[in-house]
Amino acid sequence: MNVGANRQLAGEYGGRYIDASAGTVTGNWMEIHAVSTSILGTVSSNITNFPAGVTIQAGDSISGVFTSVAVSSGAIIAYNRKWV
Repeated sequence: MNVGANRQLAGEYGGRYIDASAGTVTGNWMEIHAVSTSILGTVSSNITNFPAGVTIQAGDSISGVFTSVAVSSGAIIAYNRKWV
């Protein structure tokens, strides 16, 4: 079991609530978690060829390294990275 990941998911390292009204938000996140069914706009990440317009169902998550994200509809929580 990865204790660090469990702490992260519990919000120990914080996170940011982002909805469509926020526009493009920059930061350094390790996971995007959908609070409601959400459509992502532009996303900068380490995921190769991540397309705009991806739909994430409520309760689903995408892991990676995200440096900017825009939400077209719905709401997400972007969880912060813990620098080691």
